[in-house]
Amino acid sequence: MFSRKLTKPWHCARYFFDLLVFTSRIYGHNLTLRQMEREVPTQPSQSSGPQNIARQMSVELALRKKFWTRIESLPCWSDFDPMNGYENENQLRTQNDYIHALGLHLPEIHGETINIQSCVRTVRDECGFSGSSLARMLVALEHAAHHASYCRHTLETLSQEYSWGSFPTREAHDLLVCVGIDSRPI
Repeated sequence: MFSRKLTKPWHCARYFFDLLVFTSRIYGHNLTLRQMEREVPTQPSQSSGPQNIARQMSVELALRKKFWTRIESLPCWSDFDPMNGYENENQLRTQNDYIHALGLHLPEIHGETINIQSCVRTVRDECGFSGSSLARMLVALEHAAHHASYCRHTLETLSQEYSWGSFPTREAHDLLVCVGIDSRPI
């Protein structure tokens, strides 16, 4: 979000599609690890020491503010049509609803991916899972998957090019894709 230049509607659609793929993979990894949980050999847990929760929360809050500012200032929002056919079911009726959903869930997912990376380093350094490293990884993946499921429809709608005013209807978009025509405007 902070390094890509998102100026055209299809830039935003592609970016949100990439986020949808990423968050879907996290959800899939969570399901895979849950399925394998009983089969993963663990070593006796060593004390992992106190975690610096205050520092972690401070970093998350700073990231959340930075993300929120960045997402609100995207120039392509003026091309976004928030109506999606399911607005009553998913409570996504306005641009602000989408921004709020992203601002709430994506920083949480990001924070949990940092925790997952830490768990993977611990597993690598200790040459295997300990009970505590497996538990931490399961909790981090479950929390990230939880937030991924809550922002899935948001990302699905945002990843559709027709949501960004490139086409008058979804049908026009689908027809162009079906016949092999690049759907982005020139």
